[in-house]
Amino acid sequence: MKVLDAKTIKNNKGIVVNVVAAFGIKGLGMIVNMLSMPLYIDYFGNNMILGLWFTILTVVNWILSFDVGIGNGLRNHLTRALSQKDYEEGKRLTSSAFVSLGAITIVFTIIVYAIMPIVNWNNLFNISTDVVLHSVLARCIGITMIGIMTSFFLHIVRSILFALQLSSIVNLLHLLTSILLVAYLFVAPDYSSVERKLNALSIAYAILINIPSILTLLSVFFFSEMRYCRPRIKYVTKSGVKAIIGLGISFFAVQAMFMIITVTNEWFISKFFSPEYCVDYQIYFRLFALVGSLIMLAMSPLWSAVTKAYSQKHYQWIVKLQKVLNYLALACIAVECVFVILLQPIIDIWLDDRTIEVNYLTASFFLLYGVVMIWVAIQSIVVAGLGTLKVQLRFYLFAAIFKIFTIVVVSQFTDDWSIVVLATALGLLPYCIYQPFVVKKQLKMLELENV
Repeated sequence: MKVLDAKTIKNNKGIVVNVVAAFGIKGLGMIVNMLSMPLYIDYFGNNMILGLWFTILTVVNWILSFDVGIGNGLRNHLTRALSQKDYEEGKRLTSSAFVSLGAITIVFTIIVYAIMPIVNWNNLFNISTDVVLHSVLARCIGITMIGIMTSFFLHIVRSILFALQLSSIVNLLHLLTSILLVAYLFVAPDYSSVERKLNALSIAYAILINIPSILTLLSVFFFSEMRYCRPRIKYVTKSGVKAIIGLGISFFAVQAMFMIITVTNEWFISKFFSPEYCVDYQIYFRLFALVGSLIMLAMSPLWSAVTKAYSQKHYQWIVKLQKVLNYLALACIAVECVFVILLQPIIDIWLDDRTIEVNYLTASFFLLYGVVMIWVAIQSIVVAGLGTLKVQLRFYLFAAIFKIFTIVVVSQFTDDWSIVVLATALGLLPYCIYQPFVVKKQLKMLELENV
């Protein structure tokens, strides 16, 4: 069955190019990602401190999800405007999005730095002052936060790239950022104290994560179709803000729930167990996330493509796409299962003398987590493209509550940090079971409307 039909979707070539480019970029990204782990281990020489650093990055990166859904709202509305060559609407959307996000960034920065002095960071990250002084930890977080708040505002360029059907460039931004950080680890001075290592890495991180986004933002507004949609204050409108935030609020609620479910694992492990276990978590996670990352990369151009197809009433294309994605998910799940068998030799080769002994119970939890995340990604691509998020939001809320409750209770009876991974996977299972039926019903309704 031919899904990519040039007669129904004119930009099929662009979709294929984005998918192929995404796989190529991800292949390089995997190499960089694998290189970074041993470099991080050597840089700190202490798994407790390395685990702390991973947890800090996890926590401060939560901020990137608090754009009130402006990024995703812009992505969907701008995709429609560009598909219709409505550049006046594009100007209103981008101008309203930049001003709205800029205002949120300023307010959020003031709030964050106002509460920072009163937070007990050592308690929050479950790290003793004998290991890292409070003043050192607070300074590290403060510096890192500057980079994150800048990135928070610049993140809007990713939504614009998706609207332009240039998802491969978004993947390239991730790759360039990773390369810059790995390059720093290669040339970083061998500081003797933990304080100087954390301080230097925080400064490097705050600067390097923003360089690719700044250069891309300038390029987009000078050398792409977006040069006709450059933001201006006079184009900021109440209707533009309402359009972006109206749909964006739903995306934001979903983002917030998904953040609690998936990107809090390091913090829960640090808080309820120990920061040093975050290193083991990262080793398992980076390997089991490979297959899921590949499938999500393949789908990254499809969200905007689904939105575009929906706006042009090409419903049959969406139905065919969903079927292909389901088969793709099953293939990836099979690969994940085979991957468990080869886990120990892969880790031995990867980390060499820094290797760990595989705990196959932990590996089975990560396998379940990987399978669940693949299925969630498959179902969510059509849901997000259509902008129908109610079922997703309700089940994500359940998963978040289930995860928190399970970890808080079960951690009282075990020292096994892998329950964090198991709780995450089990919480999402009801969504994985129910959402496919809802998507199928929605697509049938769209087919009937098009008859």
